Amino acid sequence: MTGNSLFREELRGVRTVVVKTGSRILTAAGHEARVERLATDLSVLRKSGVRVVLVSSGAIAHGMKALGLSKRPTEIPMQQACAGIGQNRLMAIYQEHFAEHDTLIGQVLLTWDDLRSKKRYLNLRNTLFKLLDCGAIPIVNENDSVSVEEICFGNNDTLAAQIAMLVNADVLVNLTDVGGLYDKNPHTEKDAKHIPIVSAVVAGIQRMVSEKKSEISVGGMSTKLKAAEMVTRAGIPALIGDGFNQRLLTVLKDEASATLFLPSDKKIPSRQRWIAFTGQPAGSVTVDAGASKVIAEKGKSLLAAGITAVSGRFNAGDMVSVVNPRGDVIAKGLINFSADEVDAIRGCKTAEIEKKLGAIRFNEVILRDNMIVLQ
Repeated sequence: MTGNSLFREELRGVRTVVVKTGSRILTAAGHEARVERLATDLSVLRKSGVRVVLVSSGAIAHGMKALGLSKRPTEIPMQQACAGIGQNRLMAIYQEHFAEHDTLIGQVLLTWDDLRSKKRYLNLRNTLFKLLDCGAIPIVNENDSVSVEEICFGNNDTLAAQIAMLVNADVLVNLTDVGGLYDKNPHTEKDAKHIPIVSAVVAGIQRMVSEKKSEISVGGMSTKLKAAEMVTRAGIPALIGDGFNQRLLTVLKDEASATLFLPSDKKIPSRQRWIAFTGQPAGSVTVDAGASKVIAEKGKSLLAAGITAVSGRFNAGDMVSVVNPRGDVIAKGLINFSADEVDAIRGCKTAEIEKKLGAIRFNEVILRDNMIVLQ
């Protein structure tokens, strides 16, 4: 069976797929059978020539089960303890079922710092590609046993979107307990109609969502839609489908089991995705109305003459936000000067920079190729 025959018509030609599975799929009654089916289907994909990355929740949930807890603890140290206990159990289950298919797996645990540091981001990218080159399936999870902010505010839907962009995936598949997006809540409304294709995630679609979180998970349909919006803006299609009652291969092939979110026509180049969605700004520069207009409307580089104020302590090469006179962030980019240098040359014409700094390393404060416009 070839990789192309495993996907619905709109996804023919997929070479790399990122699959995200949630805690309920991995821990609710009958989870052993679901994990076995998931391992089988991922192995089928891998052996058909498709490169696969699995983003897996479930560590905290398995730790809760081991400790006899029925509700997700609110105290961060207890969440970390659950994650430490549960991650070993989760990987043991995966190892057992993937071994039945002679499929290699590799564990990759991350915190947001690993993604927000450009150097660590690139190292992670190299590691994932090497695992894929070795024929292994990387299994990615947040390192909840040491994370703090991630446990309180993060979710693996966002992590899966980040990983999909990092490995240049051809599709992100988000498995949940419903067959994708409906016009009403299918759990409570019998006449709810399934939506097979969405061309763009807009406010009206977000308003349709009815959140249904369990005692063990932190994500809901809203976070899955946000993840779909993120990757489709980067040019990657997304599937949200039923991994609880259906097999992964069914979700990939049968449009009644999933909703396909089509990628944006205006795609963000891969080199700019880290700037747009992942990196953490080290500071900001405020620009005047003229500079704001040419950046937002004409896609021009940022020159010193248009800068009116500097905030934060950043070095050359750091990412900064570009703020308009109203205080709105209109862009983010990699800056060519330190905060002190920008403060010294703000408002200056290019010819005046040498007098202020003693040399001209760059004519532009932020090059257009290193900047992403957000408005």
